[in-house]
Amino acid sequence: MYCLVYQSTASPDLRPAEIDALLEKARVFNRQQGITGCLIFYKGAFLQYLEGNQLKVLSLFDQILKDRRHSNITLLTHGQVATREFPDWEMAYETLFGENALISYLKLRIHNDLEEPFNKPADTPASRQFWKQVGQMLRLG
Repeated sequence: MYCLVYQSTASPDLRPAEIDALLEKARVFNRQQGITGCLIFYKGAFLQYLEGNQLKVLSLFDQILKDRRHSNITLLTHGQVATREFPDWEMAYETLFGENALISYLKLRIHNDLEEPFNKPADTPASRQFWKQVGQMLRLG
């Protein structure tokens, strides 16, 4: 299993309807390719965690690098992992506006990691980097 975490800046003219269309297409594609992950959009920035077969994830990342809906794409970390971080989500998505089940989960996960930093059996450098970035986006850590 391979994972990859990147961050980028959304194009200033990106509309919510475009994000919805992107997500709908991504979820179908990811399901077909066996890719799971999480996409977070907050204050004009994207943070994404992708996991699956290495060639498929890297091929998807090549497509992401060419996507004009965002810029300043920075690969934060990547590597092999033993288990999936998001096994049930073809692509979880959160805009981090308002309270809902996913944002509650993210906050709980980050607070738990801040109190008991990363002593989990499935902990990986990619997982640590992703949750650290989520915490920074939310200004929790």
